Amino acid sequence: MPKLYVMHHSTCARKALFTMIEKGASIETIEVQRDYLATPEYRALNPEGVVPTLVRDDGRALTESSVILRYIDEAFPGPSLQPDDPSDRADMTLWMKLVDDKFFIGLVTISSATFIRSLFRLPEQEPEFAAMLDAMVDYQSRRLREDAVRNGLASGYIPWGLSVLRGMLQRIEAAVSQKGWLVGDRMTLAECAITPIMLRLEEFGFAPAWEESLPATTAWWKKLSGRPSVRQLVELADRQLLGQLVGSIEPARGQFLDALRSAPLAA
Repeated sequence: MPKLYVMHHSTCARKALFTMIEKGASIETIEVQRDYLATPEYRALNPEGVVPTLVRDDGRALTESSVILRYIDEAFPGPSLQPDDPSDRADMTLWMKLVDDKFFIGLVTISSATFIRSLFRLPEQEPEFAAMLDAMVDYQSRRLREDAVRNGLASGYIPWGLSVLRGMLQRIEAAVSQKGWLVGDRMTLAECAITPIMLRLEEFGFAPAWEESLPATTAWWKKLSGRPSVRQLVELADRQLLGQLVGSIEPARGQFLDALRSAPLAA
């Protein structure tokens, strides 16, 4: 049986879990801790040291969450989560790319400046913080996280990240106003990719950012978040860790929410 390595609170892991649950795919999930990601054993499967990783029956490992999403949809029986029309498939792929290249990074900025920052008492825990950074192989991700953790809410990445997330909500509103879904007239991998970001924003208490002024997004998220698969994602998360993550945002919740309502959109 294939094995999916995850941390149940992780946004990228939730993408794969959501797709797996929607498909009813027979995959064993293995919960790992952050320290394990830096071990030679795990790096042999995923050189980037991140989750998720899918190990197939033949022992070959798949990395990158969007690659894993498409593989699960195509390799397992059940209703397809990809449109039949080539143009719609291209639009779906664009949404997945935007999530990976832009929207997720926007979320990382505020999580790093709050939750990740709360995990380290600097400068006392400088060696532990350095070890975390050294385990990251992507230079840009490392640079962003280091700046956000060291500078907190004063990080120059914060306004950019919030403007990216506001732009994401505006883009969702324009798309779902047409047929009720991001692409076409049914749920696709585009929803599988973006749902964990929306779920995290909701967990942070940011739902008013769309409920107050984006009616199509509000209706779309209501039907999407009400699916059994999304409820299962919430139930799978470590409640204590999720509580710490959500609690870390509390001092900046009002500031962040105001920015999500009105920040200038990122280019």
